[in-house]
Amino acid sequence: MIRILFICHGNICRSAAAEVVLKQMCREKNILQVEVSSAAATREEIGNDIYPPMKKALVAKGYACAPHAARQTVRGDYDRYDYLIGMDYENMSDMKRIYGGDPAQKLSLLRDWAGEQGMEIDDPWYTRDFRGVLSQIEAGCEGILRFLAGQRSGEPSGEPVRIAILSDTHGLLRRDVVAEIQDCTHILHAGDIVKEMDLDELRLYGSIYAVKGNNDLWQDGLRDLAGVLRFEIAGVSFLMTHDRRNVPRDLDGVQAVIFGHTHRYSEERIDGRLWLNPGSCGRPRFGGEVSMAKMNVRDGKILRVEKILFPEQPGV
Repeated sequence: MIRILFICHGNICRSAAAEVVLKQMCREKNILQVEVSSAAATREEIGNDIYPPMKKALVAKGYACAPHAARQTVRGDYDRYDYLIGMDYENMSDMKRIYGGDPAQKLSLLRDWAGEQGMEIDDPWYTRDFRGVLSQIEAGCEGILRFLAGQRSGEPSGEPVRIAILSDTHGLLRRDVVAEIQDCTHILHAGDIVKEMDLDELRLYGSIYAVKGNNDLWQDGLRDLAGVLRFEIAGVSFLMTHDRRNVPRDLDGVQAVIFGHTHRYSEERIDGRLWLNPGSCGRPRFGGEVSMAKMNVRDGKILRVEKILFPEQPGV
């Protein structure tokens, strides 16, 4: 097990975002033997959640933000963690003061991992450029990810990664749907969520990727979602949008296209690419059934796609 701790001034922007980003990257690459956390160099924000503009930037790029409470790093962290990674030189100075130096050479700057030795992650509290800072964080985390992948090279492939694929819940997150996704580490929602609280609940169960549907235009937490989202899970490249008509022409490298909107399950292979609509798993509409899909992926391959049907519920 490799243990990594990110440090910034208050643990509500940069270090908290780095924790979210690296955790999700590790899940997507099925790198499981790593523990990732974050902390502050000061006591100013103890107990506070991720700063809302930082969280907004993370969610807009498809990152799942679990509940967070800022904490201050302590001297014992130096012994517990293998790598303690700061965002700027002020953080590094505070870390050395708290840890009593760096005798084991465990401290580094995050941008060092991106090949940008000695450069700092900008503080968005002052720059207000949360997207730009997130890009810097992603570059550093990608460098860490390459290191972690090299550490496990030669190991046999792990168990398949299970993905739950939903769409068109329309404000009804059914309990039988929640029960069905419990064995999945990733959740895809292809739009028309309608209630932001349902998206927040789904984030509790796994790493979530969500796009905006035509009925997600009025809630602040939903209308900021991307209309088209590209991402990778366990080496499989996905493109997701709500309406199939909005799928871009450029699908180079995409192995699975996920969409919704019609409330009808469909599963096709076109030019070797999977096109999947999981149907609606909220209220049945247009005389259709209630359905979702599950997918197993591993090492860049789609191993299995399973249609899940749910019984109609009286009064729903």
